[in-house]
Amino acid sequence: MVLSTIFAAQYTRMARSAMIEQLQEEHVRTAKAKGMSRRYVFFRYAWRGSLIPIVTIFGIDLGSLLGGAIITEYTFSLPGLGNLAVQAVFYSDLPLLLGVMIFSATMILLFNIIVDACYAFIDPRVRLA
Repeated sequence: MVLSTIFAAQYTRMARSAMIEQLQEEHVRTAKAKGMSRRYVFFRYAWRGSLIPIVTIFGIDLGSLLGGAIITEYTFSLPGLGNLAVQAVFYSDLPLLLGVMIFSATMILLFNIIVDACYAFIDPRVRLA
């Protein structure tokens, strides 16, 4: 809960502005003019197009989430990688700190690859190479 409240307002603003922008696009107006139902146009054209910037910001925020978890875990005395990293700094355990940082960097890289792969499912114009 603590970590998600930071991003809630940003995602709400982003979703609203992306949806407004998509509803004004030419292909959405054309679909409405062809007589398609509002619900079909919304989910088929507008909603899928508005997800792309949200997924992009989500991929970037995963790195911040890992960094924020360190502070949250230490503040609430929760066991986890963040608390382990802080203890490694206090005891000057460099191999442990290096392991935590390499694991965190690997997870950020993995999440970015997953987000890029999600683009192919959201937008049919994007293809996986």
